[in-house]
Amino acid sequence: MLTSDIDVDCSIVAFRNEDGKTELTIFTTPLSTVEATPAAHLIPPPGTKAETALKQTAEIITSLTNTNSYIHIDFPDVISICASAAIRIIRFNAGDDPGKAFSDQLAAQGIEPSCCDGALISIEAPANIGLAEVTSLVTIVREAIQDDASIIWGLSLDSQQKDTEITVILAKPEGETAAHEN
Repeated sequence: MLTSDIDVDCSIVAFRNEDGKTELTIFTTPLSTVEATPAAHLIPPPGTKAETALKQTAEIITSLTNTNSYIHIDFPDVISICASAAIRIIRFNAGDDPGKAFSDQLAAQGIEPSCCDGALISIEAPANIGLAEVTSLVTIVREAIQDDASIIWGLSLDSQQKDTEITVILAKPEGETAAHEN
């Protein structure tokens, strides 16, 4: 079981695994001020307070790793994509045009995905979703980011769910953050 502690005064969320060891720390301040490793720099969406973004990130990462999924994303997957990176979180509904929904969310947050060298993709879908549809959702993200990017995806099926929801954590090397922010 993954747990998280949030310190909004310091803009920090620390994730711990079952033995209590800190595994990942996410800050909204530059990583140059961070002593703990591995660590990530969260870039909140425009208009979102750092505290709100930290709380949402804690909920998202905890749910990704603690959910009983068909194809499971575990905490080492999160670390392999997020450690020492600047991360952005995007959530969208697949709807009729998932490519447009994804690009609209990127535009709303001012994200240039071609700068990203890693992505975690969590797909929460009705139990009757086909593998071709899941693959096409992953392809939408894959085509938007760097050709050699690391992508890890997971799939959670729920017979009660009506819509397909996608959460994408995009990561790019921390040193490139300032150069690529819009």
